[in-house]
Amino acid sequence: MILVDTSVIIAWLDKTHPNHRECLKAIEYWAQREPMAASSVTFGELAAGGRTREAVEEDLRDFKIIPLDMDAAWRAGMAFRQYRRKDSDDPVLPDFFIRAQAAVLNLPHLTNDRRRIKSFSDVDFRFVD
Repeated sequence: MILVDTSVIIAWLDKTHPNHRECLKAIEYWAQREPMAASSVTFGELAAGGRTREAVEEDLRDFKIIPLDMDAAWRAGMAFRQYRRKDSDDPVLPDFFIRAQAAVLNLPHLTNDRRRIKSFSDVDFRFVD
């Protein structure tokens, strides 16, 4: 199973997104090799983007939805706290939740966002190129 980041799913869904083609190829590639998973955090992020619940459920019908558990939430909070002390940009906590899920569940993580990955050296990142 591979945990797909919200950034990849958004670009995959939006045909006008600059990374649409690359993300479409990446999802097609990985879907042939691994079961696809998305975080419950991604479900929330897509809702925040203005989609209806029915549309999000349809968009993610081929993905296993992985709920954010207490271990992943704790790991994300600890990584987020350490990151904020070291770096000056304003990181987004959902990135940490999803990466922590990949770490806690020992899943590879497909993303096109190379920022803020140092806190998760134990995650097997697969990048969309």
